[in-house]
Amino acid sequence: MSINIGGGVNFDSKQRWIRNLCNEHAVTILGMQETKLTSPNHAAFKAFWGNFNFKFASSSATGLSGGILTMWDPSIFSCNKVISQNHVLIVEGTLANCSDPYFLVNVYAPQTKIRKRCLWNYISSFMSSNVGNFIIFGDFNSVRSPQERFGSKFSFSDADYFNNFIGSCNLTDIPLGGREFTRFNKSFSKRAKLDRFVVSDGLLRVFPLLSGLILSNIWSDHCPILMKNDVLDYGPIPFKLFNSWFNIEGFDDIVIKAWNSFNSSLSNNPQSRFKNKLKHVKEALKTWHKNIRLAAIHNKKLLQTSLAYIDAQIDNGIPYDSLAADRVTILKDIAKI
Repeated sequence: MSINIGGGVNFDSKQRWIRNLCNEHAVTILGMQETKLTSPNHAAFKAFWGNFNFKFASSSATGLSGGILTMWDPSIFSCNKVISQNHVLIVEGTLANCSDPYFLVNVYAPQTKIRKRCLWNYISSFMSSNVGNFIIFGDFNSVRSPQERFGSKFSFSDADYFNNFIGSCNLTDIPLGGREFTRFNKSFSKRAKLDRFVVSDGLLRVFPLLSGLILSNIWSDHCPILMKNDVLDYGPIPFKLFNSWFNIEGFDDIVIKAWNSFNSSLSNNPQSRFKNKLKHVKEALKTWHKNIRLAAIHNKKLLQTSLAYIDAQIDNGIPYDSLAADRVTILKDIAKI
């Protein structure tokens, strides 16, 4: 997953948002742009990832702008080398059970045309000098066609140079579903598709089912973008008891009811009776929490559908002001869930 987090990393809501996305989509590699960090912040990185089971590489911000961060699950990806240049962070390594080299190229492109061309030339030269599978992702600050920009001036020369870079390097621009644009200003009057994944042909031979998705932007003016190969099934979820359950209405009632309804006369062994009684409570809690979770998932999907409908109206030209209040309410309800 890649996201320009626009405004830095030290915000609880932003950290929680990214962490929930990582958990929901089983993210194993995470790229961020515009961290605005001058040095690594392990506490913030852990807050994004959800635990300390990660490795990372980062490049520092210059002044009050910039900063790139790439994080990964060390059981999935092993790093051999990190190359940090202006506006790009390259992590070279290998995937689990694969000896071929992989290059994670995290891009935060500059604004000016000349500096962008220097960046495309650098990446092109790097690719020609290194053999392996390339995943280039991030905020490219360029679009490929007039259809990828709304409300601002389209530069044919900038698009031509960007397209030539992609074509000359034999890169494939992974189609992104979900939404039409990835970056919006506050009033939604300006929109552009600035974020994307472009990959080398070798990667597509290894992962032929690659697809991309633009997720909703809640705490940034850029949308997170997600690339995946297929759906992974990690098996049944183990039963756990979380402190947050104690605050859900009905928790006490379900525990008391299950405890009192168990027939303890089925065993003469006190230890066995107690163990079976706890097991009975556990099964009742599992059923109760499953129903609570399904209801929350259902409500969240309804809210996300409403949010997608509003965003589609905005994309089609409906004034943002007329929809702003409803959109803010929906975002608050999603965050509450």
